Amino acid sequence: MPAYLFTIHSYRSWNADHPRGFVRYGQGIQPPNSLVAKFYDSRAKQEPVQFSERHQRTIAWIAWDACRQRNWRLHAVAFEPSHVHLLVSWRSEEPWQIVRRKLKNLISWALAREFHQKGRRWLVRKGSRKRVRDQGHFNYLVARYLPRHGGSFWKAGDLPPAAPIWASLFGRSPRAPSSDGG
Repeated sequence: MPAYLFTIHSYRSWNADHPRGFVRYGQGIQPPNSLVAKFYDSRAKQEPVQFSERHQRTIAWIAWDACRQRNWRLHAVAFEPSHVHLLVSWRSEEPWQIVRRKLKNLISWALAREFHQKGRRWLVRKGSRKRVRDQGHFNYLVARYLPRHGGSFWKAGDLPPAAPIWASLFGRSPRAPSSDGG
């Protein structure tokens, strides 16, 4: 059963002038560059997104609900204002690219609905992923790495994340029981 830690950044939350550098597709990590950052800013069509508590609640719920609906397992969710980590496993033959794409699409859809901003870019195009190597790696992620993040944290076994009010329109119970806690 594959298990992955997906990291998805919010739109324009990590610019090229970030003190820790930036990632250029196909070239890896680059040193900070204020000229590239200004160029990126001049080309941007929308303002940057930072995940507030409301964003985090919406993302945690839609990730939980999406996994529940597809018989995937959401083990943990952790946030920083600039990104979300989703620890997910599944038994189907779906490749990680499909799972990540479906989650990202649903997150964008849920944020657009929550904030009444259809057509808004919420997330970066790709995102990173790391396959969970073994049980020790999994335990480290859930018990140490993810809880240390600065935003909200949820893990399987906690109460399900609260559903947004609009979710009831789709027949989703705000506190639907789950046999596996996630």
